[in-house]
Amino acid sequence: MPREKAINYGFSSLSNNELIALILKSAYKDKNVFSLTEELLEKAGGFNNLLSLNYDELVSIKGIKKAKALEILAILEVSKRLSKVDSVSQNNSLNPLVLVDFLRFSLGFSSQEEFFVVFLGGNGRIIKACTLFKGTGDKAIVGVDEIYRNALLLKARAIVIAHNHPSGNTSPSPEDRNITERIKKGCDLIGISLLDHIIISNTSYYSFKSNNLL
Repeated sequence: MPREKAINYGFSSLSNNELIALILKSAYKDKNVFSLTEELLEKAGGFNNLLSLNYDELVSIKGIKKAKALEILAILEVSKRLSKVDSVSQNNSLNPLVLVDFLRFSLGFSSQEEFFVVFLGGNGRIIKACTLFKGTGDKAIVGVDEIYRNALLLKARAIVIAHNHPSGNTSPSPEDRNITERIKKGCDLIGISLLDHIIISNTSYYSFKSNNLL
């Protein structure tokens, strides 16, 4: 059983299904915990999509009630927050691969569109990385002046912009291309470099720079 296996051999010895079964602990009459684990993974669309689960989806699974759903969501949130620790923070140099991973955990599983900006100093080190705008649905209204204002206040020399596509399709839309052009023009006017625009989902990403659109 997962509990005994974890005690005797460590948590790293457990499979993904065993880890989830250990969290679930039990199922309900005529159904074992591993069958419930399979239902949960099917609802999420696989282990890698667990972070996309919400409360309503969890309690819709027979055998997962309010308390258990909240426990699972708390564990997922802890996992999400731990993944951010030291990945992108003040005084860290910009690492494109680390940044993509950070953005995936920060934005990729969100059901609403968010617009994220990384502000960099003249030495290429990160001054601040944060979500500036959130949408009410699958679109976020971006205030370009707010980006410039923050960049000037932080004395940034360059920025990377990013946003998520809740649909999972990271191909840039005409609106994405237009906002990128607008932001770049404004950055050029105030002497700030726009290094990249990254579109992120929970499974993939699109870089404007890598595709020669910047």
